[in-house]
Amino acid sequence: MGVTLLLTGCLAAPDELEQTEQPEPFQESDRELAPAITLPIEILGAEGVTKSVTVDLTAQDAQQPLRLWLQVYNLSYANKGSVRFNSGAWLPLSNTTVTVEGLGKNYGGIGGAFSTLKLNLGVPAGALVAGSNQISFRFNTSDGRSIGYRVLKLNLLRADGSRILPDSLFVQEDPNTWKPPLTDAFSIAEGEKLWRTRQLVRSVKNPTAIRARCADCHTQDGRDLKYFNYSNLSIIERSRFHGLSELEGQRIASYIRSLLVANPGRPWNPPYQPGPGLDSKPIEHWAAGAGVDAVVEQNRDMLRYMFPAGITKEAISTAKNLSAREVPIFFQLPDWNHWLPSIHPKDAWGEAFVNDRLNMAYNGEGTATPTESMRSLAARVKASGYSQYRNLLYYPIGQWNIRLFEFLSPRFPSATNGLTPEYSQKVYSTALWHVVKTWELMQEFGLEDKVRLLYPSSRDTRAWMANSTFDTSPNMLKLPANNTGIKDNSPFMFTYFSMGWYHLSLVLFNGNHSDGADRTSQRPIDWGYVPGAIKGLSRTPGGTTPVQGLVALYLAKGMQTADNTLKPNAPYGAGWSPRTSGDLSRFVVTDLMPGWTDITNTERTAILQVFLSTWWDKTRQYSVSDWWNGGGATRTEVINGFHDGTLGNRLYFMLPRFKYHGVDPTLVNTIADWARTVWPQGDWARVKNATCAPYGPYIQCTSDVT
Repeated sequence: MGVTLLLTGCLAAPDELEQTEQPEPFQESDRELAPAITLPIEILGAEGVTKSVTVDLTAQDAQQPLRLWLQVYNLSYANKGSVRFNSGAWLPLSNTTVTVEGLGKNYGGIGGAFSTLKLNLGVPAGALVAGSNQISFRFNTSDGRSIGYRVLKLNLLRADGSRILPDSLFVQEDPNTWKPPLTDAFSIAEGEKLWRTRQLVRSVKNPTAIRARCADCHTQDGRDLKYFNYSNLSIIERSRFHGLSELEGQRIASYIRSLLVANPGRPWNPPYQPGPGLDSKPIEHWAAGAGVDAVVEQNRDMLRYMFPAGITKEAISTAKNLSAREVPIFFQLPDWNHWLPSIHPKDAWGEAFVNDRLNMAYNGEGTATPTESMRSLAARVKASGYSQYRNLLYYPIGQWNIRLFEFLSPRFPSATNGLTPEYSQKVYSTALWHVVKTWELMQEFGLEDKVRLLYPSSRDTRAWMANSTFDTSPNMLKLPANNTGIKDNSPFMFTYFSMGWYHLSLVLFNGNHSDGADRTSQRPIDWGYVPGAIKGLSRTPGGTTPVQGLVALYLAKGMQTADNTLKPNAPYGAGWSPRTSGDLSRFVVTDLMPGWTDITNTERTAILQVFLSTWWDKTRQYSVSDWWNGGGATRTEVINGFHDGTLGNRLYFMLPRFKYHGVDPTLVNTIADWARTVWPQGDWARVKNATCAPYGPYIQCTSDVT
């Protein structure tokens, strides 16, 4: 049965991302405008630093109830910042004093998972006057890591939500106009020297000397600060935070400004954040991502980018390549500040790290058995015109990933070891160091668009060469859920950042469609982990969040990745794998059923129909012996419909529920008849004849084994 369903409700054509949380349009007036406000406003520096802007109000606006609307980056804990209107009292910013908007509220608000938040707070009566007004922002206290926050957007709202301040009042700062604070060659050379060699302290609050230098935690040449456009102010103040003088900070900032590196990013825009149009941009722009404003406001918004012409099989064909880089998601990926380690492995582990093969493999440092370093190999690859990419780097980069596991696995937290956030940060930061240095290699040596030199059959033209991001997830590092040391240290941070790093793997290295002998598993995505992470993402501090659009994306990509020359019985699940990469039962499994709440029943039926039909087109190509001989089926296993069990059990659980939700019964019965040939011990007639009904928020079927 062919299905084409045009998406309904708020799912308009994917011309641009909706910004549903933006204030109402500005209402024109005849008043004289205040001087332009340059954005962002950087409230960065020592505790107590302030920044102010001036706005003009009419008498009518000044006399009515108003709210201050902000988009803020890195307001990472309660009372970190305050706002003041004219000479009034400072108002601390916390979840009890502001209203956080959208999914930012669900994910914990201030101090939660989102680094960039939209929020608003009431303006005290009488705080603003007719004419000129000053709005001030203050950085109150540091947590020992942060030097402040940035206001990305602001406005004043009337009671009806309309904006008072016109767009013409605001000017976005252009990083391409920035100049080095010091322009002489000596200062720039000294800046590079300081970057590479200057002794640092942990912080101004804890002035303990550390072994790491700037070049250790960042890219070796500082290109990350240029690429993501960290301002001169931020570089100088961060230098002072680590014990350097104002002049030394200026010299480092001057060195960074002098780098001849593409600079399309911003600190608040998460690296590789997916969004429409990203694939058409130059490869140098990929890491900048589509921007934090590309994050959609709700789960269902993803669907119009997956199905731009309606819900059809064509959109998710396993023979095609749905670009995960272009499908926006409803959560923010880790921004660059959350890629950078909070403690360098040299300071976390001392000589054990310095002299380990993991460190030696990066740049040849230490006393481990010498091997040619990743940097040396990457330089040779570039010098060869990339003709030696596969020969020189393919195997060593995989070994470098293994070195990370070998170093960390004895140090993973356990019931008797390391159950503190400080210890978790040592483990996590070691993986972060590794992923930052991988980014360094990919960027400095121009490797991101050379994927087909590694995998000629890849459907992608840009990708990483390794699964570093997947192995950076707190889950893979076995961090205790309640002691990751990430943000507010809550269990939700474990889930959120695990999912964030998993999704980066989907974007950066989702299997590359490497066929035949090249494919030894379904890595980098360990597809079996993903549904649990998505389920965790739905159980937010602010209540249940719909997630089935994200489930659909992973199942579409999983089936496309698994459609290769290998059969279901390929070792390590490398071929067609309906139990892992194509596990459609996750659409109807009990724990994920609340994930449909923002998708209409008609749309859900269409989604289930096209996925099951697509799945069946591929699954029926294989013989019964392919399934029996290592393909995930036996003639003796118990078939009882356990939803997290074997492939046969997941099908037994799934098929009646697909039929209940409106999927073509002929298709469901055809698959049940096929299943009887693969699992003859199962009662598949019971599946075909089952009836289902709601049971609380879930579905119960007569085929369920009780």
